[in-house]
Amino acid sequence: MAGVSTPEAPAGASGQGSVVLDIGPHAGALVVYTSPGMLGAELEIRPAGGEWHGAHTAVRERRVNGRVLFAGVFGSLAVGRYELRVLGDHGDAVAGAQVLPGSVVEASFPTPGSGAGGGPPGSG
Repeated sequence: MAGVSTPEAPAGASGQGSVVLDIGPHAGALVVYTSPGMLGAELEIRPAGGEWHGAHTAVRERRVNGRVLFAGVFGSLAVGRYELRVLGDHGDAVAGAQVLPGSVVEASFPTPGSGAGGGPPGSG
């Protein structure tokens, strides 16, 4: 039926090894840890100081090494500094990260009112 859209169903928990990364000399990946309360939120990313273009990823439950974490994954980003916000939140960016060549960088995303994210594995 033309012109009818249905919302996407939220994705279930991700298991170990279920994310594809495309990294190398000119690209890295970014894993953004959040609190459980951000499950299903969409994190938007932009090069630091650049325009928001709607590039985003969902915060999902991720089960890794017997732990339950909540994170969004940007599987391939050009090397450089980035800013993050909740998609659709037109305020200031609330977190940043430096993406390095051939690396997986971990960052935490602050949650509204807490000033702290979920933290990378082993941080709590």
